[in-house]
Amino acid sequence: MNGIVVTGLGLASSLDEVVTACAAARAGINRAREIPAFGAIDDDVIEFVPIAGHECHPLTEGFQGDARLIRLGTAALRDLLTYSGLQSDDLSRTAFFLNVGSSFLSSVGEPSEGSPEGMPVGRGSSTPLVDALCLFGALPIPKELRFVLRGDHHGIATAVHEACELLKRRVVERCLIGGVDSFLERKTLEMLARLRLLKTVGNPVGFMPGEAAAFFFLERAVPARQRGARIEAELVATSLTTEEPHRFSGPSHGSGLAAAMRNVLEDVREKQSGSALVIHNHNGDPWRAMEWGTALVRLAGVEMMREPRAWFPPASFGETGAATGPLAVCMAVRAFARRYAGSPYALIGMSSYAGTKGALMLRALTRDVSQGH
Repeated sequence: MNGIVVTGLGLASSLDEVVTACAAARAGINRAREIPAFGAIDDDVIEFVPIAGHECHPLTEGFQGDARLIRLGTAALRDLLTYSGLQSDDLSRTAFFLNVGSSFLSSVGEPSEGSPEGMPVGRGSSTPLVDALCLFGALPIPKELRFVLRGDHHGIATAVHEACELLKRRVVERCLIGGVDSFLERKTLEMLARLRLLKTVGNPVGFMPGEAAAFFFLERAVPARQRGARIEAELVATSLTTEEPHRFSGPSHGSGLAAAMRNVLEDVREKQSGSALVIHNHNGDPWRAMEWGTALVRLAGVEMMREPRAWFPPASFGETGAATGPLAVCMAVRAFARRYAGSPYALIGMSSYAGTKGALMLRALTRDVSQGH
């Protein structure tokens, strides 16, 4: 996939836009706050205790469903255009790949009646959502170039692969890739609590819910350089794998995640001697912790994975579902730009609860990535 570069970033998160948010995450800052409308009973004191979550306050306050996702998405798109220096009029030959949440968790956490087949409870619909983002974001992207993936965390790997095919065939000038998700609506929180995925007083090993929208541009390197684009990373490789176990069928042995990561590591095996920066969506859930740990054991013989720096976006942003992959891309590229990645390569591993795993490898295009502020 050499010759494909990242030319812009955009983010709407609990830590604000992309530059501020990535700097705050690097400093270990988060803005987790109580969600007064939802909580659990603390058996020790017999009282209601609100949960903590990473809410995009006040951006999403009072909004539900698609309206909430549109608020997140349009804010991130504005940030993307500002960061890249592009105008909305420049996007007529751009393809839009939007990753949203799947119905997997709702299919195991909600009764079937009253829930439309294939629709995750508490999430927005798909095609109307991408159309609304183009409308409110003033993006003149033709409808035939708007694509929606219901891929949860791993969906961004599929989107990147398909986008690269369009770019290589010169079908479009650039691809806009991103995800949007929210785990903070009441029905979603109730479902997560029933599945014992949510961090509460009675389940301290669950995850904190979050919400975000994150986007980035991919372009072919030569025309991007010719127009003077802001280029800070190159896409090296992408991989998608599956394993039979899912979150509720038994423990994960990390084989799928390790395979996806190994596939992209092969592309740089002879080019890099040090460790890579590794970003994974480990969120505090014991199942995902087991998957992450066993994947590292499987990759122990790979030089770039012997002593990797590991970052976990949910620590700063909460569980952001389908937005986690592009958010990780933003974190990696900003680390390259500010020279604190510690490696010229960033490996992004993405684990979905349904058993599908994805991985991306990015390479810095700055001279020194080992130090910075």
